[in-house]
Amino acid sequence: MIVEREVKPILHRKKCPACGYYTVYQAVPAGTQATDTCTHCRHQITLPWDNEVKSTIKNTEKMLRDLEDVYPELKALKNPGDHTLLE
Repeated sequence: MIVEREVKPILHRKKCPACGYYTVYQAVPAGTQATDTCTHCRHQITLPWDNEVKSTIKNTEKMLRDLEDVYPELKALKNPGDHTLLE
């Protein structure tokens, strides 16, 4: 018997290619794929959901945390819909 575990959506920050803002994204895993949605403009992409993608999300978050000293506006990206434009 295969038991599937419910996976909660993952919030992470990145730059949206559609609206051009750094924003909070929501990745919703479903089996071997995930839907990654910009919470500002609702742009969606489908990702393969594997350990490499999870690692990439964690590494991107770490990189953005390191950049918060240079770009303090990145600290404000905490909730869905939050967005900022970096110059």
